[in-house]
Amino acid sequence: MGHISFNPAAKSIFLRLKISSINADTSRDVLVALDTGASTTMIPTEVATHLGYDLSNPNEQMMTASGIVSAKRITVPKLTAIGETVENIDVVCHDLPEGSIIEGLLGLNFLKHFDLNISFSRGTIELNSINTIPR
Repeated sequence: MGHISFNPAAKSIFLRLKISSINADTSRDVLVALDTGASTTMIPTEVATHLGYDLSNPNEQMMTASGIVSAKRITVPKLTAIGETVENIDVVCHDLPEGSIIEGLLGLNFLKHFDLNISFSRGTIELNSINTIPR
């Protein structure tokens, strides 16, 4: 079971996301927001490039607050957040606006691998592994 604490008075839930390199031999940590409205986890392009991913030929259209943008969808060998890891998971590579506090978003495609419990009264998030992934 994964577990973290957060500030329930904050406007968003921030957490660390560990992204593995294309060979899964190195990784980078980024600050992301928990976003249950995001279908896919999003990471910054600079981090993906640094970890060895080829971001040429964007293959994804996504809706942002600024409109529709092109992005690259890649498969990452490992993503770790809230003390839990998901293997071979798709992420979208896109940069948030300059001055953003966060570098990316932890989306539903990661969270759906777990039973998720968010307690605002305690300021905690718990992830419990489940055997099957809902489709």
